[in-house]
Amino acid sequence: MASNDISIAIEIPSGFGRDLTRGSPPEVSAWIDGSNTMRASTMSGYVEGAHQSFLGQLADTTGQRTQARQPAKFETRYLYNPSFESIYAIGPSVPAMLLILFPAILMAVSVVREKEIGTIVNLYVTPSRRAEFLVGKQLPYIAITLANFLIMTFVVINIFGVPLKGSFFALALGALVYAAATTGYGLLIATFTSSQVAAVFATAILSMMPTFLFSGFLQPVSSLEGGAKVMGMLWPTTYYMHMSVGAFTKGLGFADLAPDILALMAFVPVLVAVAVFFLPKQER
Repeated sequence: MASNDISIAIEIPSGFGRDLTRGSPPEVSAWIDGSNTMRASTMSGYVEGAHQSFLGQLADTTGQRTQARQPAKFETRYLYNPSFESIYAIGPSVPAMLLILFPAILMAVSVVREKEIGTIVNLYVTPSRRAEFLVGKQLPYIAITLANFLIMTFVVINIFGVPLKGSFFALALGALVYAAATTGYGLLIATFTSSQVAAVFATAILSMMPTFLFSGFLQPVSSLEGGAKVMGMLWPTTYYMHMSVGAFTKGLGFADLAPDILALMAFVPVLVAVAVFFLPKQER
């Protein structure tokens, strides 16, 4: 089930036959993958329907329809988020979306504004390199993003009431790397746009669509297939969203979140390098 090979498993305890012979009510568990909620609900209905159908056949065979139906009952238990409250899934996921939307927009607008008002000429006429210019523009917005991370973490814990069960240090380190990746993404958008309005719209659309559909907000990336899964694996929000939800609601520590941090680190040099490559040193 963890490797996405099966969606349902039936577990029959070792003393099932003995309890059935002695007249004790036996217990059987059905483990259902809930990553796709609609499919999980359908499978749950099939399990209950098959069980009730078997009880009906057993009652017809033994002639004890009423007695056979009485002892059987279903108890639904949720392995993750036992109280089944949406705030424990939505609360930690929203910061992951906001920390890519606003930092990327601010970063893109700050560079494009230089093009609009003409101050980017300073880059053209000085010996400053493109990497120095872009990284210098990026650092203040990384600091702003970290401040936003602290504010949103405070809101999630103290206002929405979602406790942080995992490692705050690992989550903060992941937020730092995530901030570098999202601002690097903003730099990349800025190299292809020439007006602030275009930069805002392009960054917002190109940020939110993959975040909503492929980063694990609606359903886990492991349940995606084909190109959708490839897109999810190549999107930085996927890894930070897993970190945020895992640290808040699953109690994951630094060792559990380290793979996501390493994956985010790989995005930073790639995004900045591509932005440096496409930013012209001289105006065309």
